[in-house]
Amino acid sequence: MKEEIEKLIWKKMNELRSSNHFSGYGRFSSTSTLQRIGKEIGLEHLKKVISDNELLQTANSPMQVIPNFLYDFIKLFVNHFQPKTILDPWLTRDSYPIIENFENFRGITINQAEYNLITKGFLKDSNKVKLGDGLENIVNEQKEFDFIVSFPPFVMPSRKENSTSKDYSTDLLIESSNRLKENGKLLFLMPQKFLNDKRMKQAISDSNISIDGVFYLEEGSHYPITSISTYLVIASKGDNKSTFTAKLTSDNNSNEIIFKNFINEKDGVKIQLGKFIELENFNSFKALEKEDNLFKLGKRTGLPMTSLNEVSLKINTIRDIKPENVEHIPNCIYVPKVGNSDVVHNPSDFNIKPKNYLQIVLNDNVSPVFISNYLNTPIGKISLESRKVGTTIENITISSITELPLFIPKYQDQIKLIEVNNKIENISLAIYELKEQLWNRPSLVDKIDKEISAFEKDNSIEKWLDNLPFPISSILWKYYATTDNRNKTEHLLHFFEAFSEFLSLLMLSALNQNPEFYKSERHRWISSDKQYKDWIKKATFGGWNNLTASLAKATRTLLNEKENKEIVLSLFGNPSKEFLDFITNKRVITILEEVREYRNKWKGHGGVSSNQEDLNRVTLLEQKLNNLRQEIKDAFSNCKLIVADNSKYKNGVFIYKAKELVGIRTPFNEVEIESLIPLDESKLYLLHENQNIPIELLPFIKYNQESKACYFYNSIESNDIRFVSFHFEQNAEFTEVLDEKFEEVLAILRQESE
Repeated sequence: MKEEIEKLIWKKMNELRSSNHFSGYGRFSSTSTLQRIGKEIGLEHLKKVISDNELLQTANSPMQVIPNFLYDFIKLFVNHFQPKTILDPWLTRDSYPIIENFENFRGITINQAEYNLITKGFLKDSNKVKLGDGLENIVNEQKEFDFIVSFPPFVMPSRKENSTSKDYSTDLLIESSNRLKENGKLLFLMPQKFLNDKRMKQAISDSNISIDGVFYLEEGSHYPITSISTYLVIASKGDNKSTFTAKLTSDNNSNEIIFKNFINEKDGVKIQLGKFIELENFNSFKALEKEDNLFKLGKRTGLPMTSLNEVSLKINTIRDIKPENVEHIPNCIYVPKVGNSDVVHNPSDFNIKPKNYLQIVLNDNVSPVFISNYLNTPIGKISLESRKVGTTIENITISSITELPLFIPKYQDQIKLIEVNNKIENISLAIYELKEQLWNRPSLVDKIDKEISAFEKDNSIEKWLDNLPFPISSILWKYYATTDNRNKTEHLLHFFEAFSEFLSLLMLSALNQNPEFYKSERHRWISSDKQYKDWIKKATFGGWNNLTASLAKATRTLLNEKENKEIVLSLFGNPSKEFLDFITNKRVITILEEVREYRNKWKGHGGVSSNQEDLNRVTLLEQKLNNLRQEIKDAFSNCKLIVADNSKYKNGVFIYKAKELVGIRTPFNEVEIESLIPLDESKLYLLHENQNIPIELLPFIKYNQESKACYFYNSIESNDIRFVSFHFEQNAEFTEVLDEKFEEVLAILRQESE
């Protein structure tokens, strides 16, 4: 039956693709509605629907994308409370009573085409479905209902006269509560604006409605129709009380734990699994996550927590147009209200318009130099991010920044830190001056070489390697451990090519966490040019560089798009800014391409190179290695490449013993990690600091537990996949049979799945 249904649908879709007379087949077209009709009602009825152009066009044009996990979560409430009647005042084909075939329901639908699809397509009783505006018609409903479940439009002005909320969904929720039985439950899917807009909150507060829960749906839940963040709001009649919040994901096990925590009125062991909050001061679950992460980082500092209002005297807005006209007050700092510009302690350092800063006057117990530097560190940036409010443009306000958390030492220790920072800056300046002398007066090279030795440490590169992921640090160690320049050249070339593949792997794996998002957006990084279609079957340095460059550019673009930023951050596992800045860095691509050009040039010369030529090549590659090191900086310091071992499961959290594949020394450190998802012991994962959802890496890199060797994907040969190791000489390569699972992995590198 399933095959027959799909065959019938795709035959019709192929006809539509070639037709110029059907306007309903577009980017957001979907066959899911037709598949449901065929599955639920039968093939013969599906044929009738397909033959009706109006029904077909409606069915083919989705109004919403509702994730399956949301229906499963609502079903937990239905099974627990056993409602006899359900009302949906904004009924669509995707409404809960329609999806779950709930028998005793009542619905109001505003759209004639949707009404026809529900009654003629899904054959729902027309006596249960009313055509009209839910907000206007719900007041005429005579019955009261056990449950009112609805997914109203996310952004639509109210049509109600004298509306205090000015929002259709909010007014619909309020009016619906009047048709709710005394112990009934109201479940509405609401946009982020519901929590940010004071008018909407106040309208709810004035209506004798208790918001019992606000459940955040994971980023990208409604993709590709919209990127708007949404919450499932659980409400009942009565006075406001503490509200439960949590994060719903595609992991139904976690969602069940969340439901149990909600019903039992207890906080989860992780913030994602539930926490009681005061709704009046709650702006978003993302802000709550950032604040939670901040307190974890703060605890690690070992310093006491204070807040900005405890160390400041006054907070002023600035209206001046020019920095020189700003009235500077001693002992103050300037915090940007929008964007990510640095905090400064003098108007002369402004890099955005003065009106976009808040002037914060500090008391005598803190140094403005210290506080401005502190707020520009990762922990300071997270602090400021957690204070941003608003939906259209996020910004920091005087009221939101007042309680800004600070983990700072006493005044004398602040001064000591400034002194040490001055010493570091002096050393940096001295090195810079030596560099200037070297290039301005090359004849002084021997003298400068002696002077620079004072700043060198024999083990500096070893310390750096100890902080790099093992798949790449192991290759660099081979370079570092040999004295033969020809071998050094070979190891460095292997390193740069493997590094390009490693960066591609990190970005591909992250973006592929949400298949719908990946499918919709891959045109940004996967070329449609036929000549690149199967390049992966025999991957080359240039091929990886091309993919890495495309992925980096696409990720930069997506992060700059307001509607996609939070989705991408979530897909990447909420990494540090340093990590994201590095893997999307244009300069990194330039370095990798320069090395590839070197390699091609040297290959072209052929023959055996001389000792002097080997030295020249190593010198050039070492310069590129230094350039790359300058770009990497501490990008990998706040993330771990891990392979999971045994685990235990408690209260919705998997606690794994895992090996941290970092550095060059084995055996690797064993660490304990907490994950909200189960991990496969045969796979590699990337986990960012203070996060609980590791990113599963695609199997282009393999780790052998016994030999402690890493293997990189190389090519497809006949029906085998070839992997090579650049550091393990005993078994430098191996092959695996090309199976369906790896074919699916290869398919993500094509513009369209085959």
